[in-house]
Amino acid sequence: MLDSHSNSPSSVRHQAAVSLRTFGWIGFWTQLVLTVASGLVLLFAIADPNLNINLKSGLGVFSALGGVLILCFSIYWFFRYTRLSRQLEAPESSLHPSRKETVRTLQTGVLINLTGMLLILVGIEVIIGTLLGKTLSVPQGAAIYRSSQLIEPLDIFVIQANINMIVAQFVGIGIPFWLATRIDQH
Repeated sequence: MLDSHSNSPSSVRHQAAVSLRTFGWIGFWTQLVLTVASGLVLLFAIADPNLNINLKSGLGVFSALGGVLILCFSIYWFFRYTRLSRQLEAPESSLHPSRKETVRTLQTGVLINLTGMLLILVGIEVIIGTLLGKTLSVPQGAAIYRSSQLIEPLDIFVIQANINMIVAQFVGIGIPFWLATRIDQH
């Protein structure tokens, strides 16, 4: 799969298994950390009664929480890659998944994360639009009498949480896409 001096089926299968295991765990832990951090920020923001952006209802909350749920499924899918690597290394050839089945599993991982990225991008657009609207509604140099007109640190944390989820989805797209192209070449 990677740089192989031997093109025997067992060597290619072993290299595929090593790559699936290594990058499966890298993707698993990267997405887990980013998803937990983002999820905690979003839960804290939803629970805060003073949150300026309308994340408590509508498209914003659907997109943010939907993105977290899809990331949770993607984390499971990365764990599945590590199990797939075990199947490839099994001594019984009847347990080995076919190259086509392996590539299909990786392609499904890409589709899961593309769906999640789309959802999160819609959510971040709603959030940024809301904050921009608040900023534009305050005349320059005017005194602000209502705190709801201010952009607060929690608003920025919500944006950061969404950006973290975009990074996690990017990892979820990049790793299986790269693995699928490498496996499909051999």
